[in-house]
Amino acid sequence: MKITEYNINISRLLQLTLNFSSQILVILLVFFLASKTYPLALLLFSINLAQSSYCLLTAIFSYFLYFVFISLFIKYFQSDYHFYLHYFIYIGTIFVVSLIIIVHKSAVDTIIYDGVLLLLFLALCFANTEKNKVRTIV
Repeated sequence: MKITEYNINISRLLQLTLNFSSQILVILLVFFLASKTYPLALLLFSINLAQSSYCLLTAIFSYFLYFVFISLFIKYFQSDYHFYLHYFIYIGTIFVVSLIIIVHKSAVDTIIYDGVLLLLFLALCFANTEKNKVRTIV
């Protein structure tokens, strides 16, 4: 396929649209992170520890996931507008581990989550070996 000036302009327009949308998403994530801070502080200093410990743990994990997504977008802008596969696998692993910690009432669900965790680990191993193969060839 012949690369023309028209194709280059369309590509630049799509890249600018993606970057603008990503920046809006980061601003929204920071806003929601800030809105979760006050309820988390209230849970932290709650008197009823039996009920609030579960809610506190859930809130801490969701708060941590905001940081992970914001850092993913920071890496996106630092790495010349590329999302690397292993970052998504890291996020999936963090999410599944927090899901196992928070929701562990059913043994069957926990085994399914463990299987997902194993698949994510194998995908991470595969992604890292492919990255190393590219480095040795180039």
